[in-house]
Amino acid sequence: MKTIYVLAALILTVTISAGAEDKGKDKGKMEMMKTMQEYGTPGAPHKMLADMAGKWNYTSTWWESADGKPQTSKGKSTLKMILDGHFLQQEFAGKSMGMDFKGMGITGYNNLRKRYETVWLDNMATGIMHGTGTYDEANHVLKDSGEFTCPMNKEKDQAYRTEWKMIDKDNSTFTMWAPGMDGKEYKNMEIAYKRSK
Repeated sequence: MKTIYVLAALILTVTISAGAEDKGKDKGKMEMMKTMQEYGTPGAPHKMLADMAGKWNYTSTWWESADGKPQTSKGKSTLKMILDGHFLQQEFAGKSMGMDFKGMGITGYNNLRKRYETVWLDNMATGIMHGTGTYDEANHVLKDSGEFTCPMNKEKDQAYRTEWKMIDKDNSTFTMWAPGMDGKEYKNMEIAYKRSK
């Protein structure tokens, strides 16, 4: 009889433990689902990017060196949100150094890392620029920094930084700085955007 009581108690203990383990697994699954949902759901930073969507005309000015003569060109750019509002895609078409220029950029906000992430590629290079940044809400400036491959500096990737200032809903300015041949940083590009009506 004592053996039956011990066996019943053992079965009850195993059943309670299994139930607690199942509850623990369920709780873990719920927490994982919540984390995934927070990571995958666009928020206010994505709304800021969405406000930039539309068709734009641009004037680009760039300098080969800090004391070089500025060169300019004009073109068009289309910005649109892709993948259910998760990323801003930019398509560029214009002229650069007398040649047809096409480029594409992707900007997103990583909810987990709490940072903006960017990539840029175009038909004048075989490398991909990539960077990370933050948004200065007070001044409406998206700041980004990262690396790209420079054919003049084959040994290592070249650092860059940019600022994309939202002047108002119809105007913005993109500025890029990078080191020159002397290793000193200088402003090598500025793009003035005006929304196309």
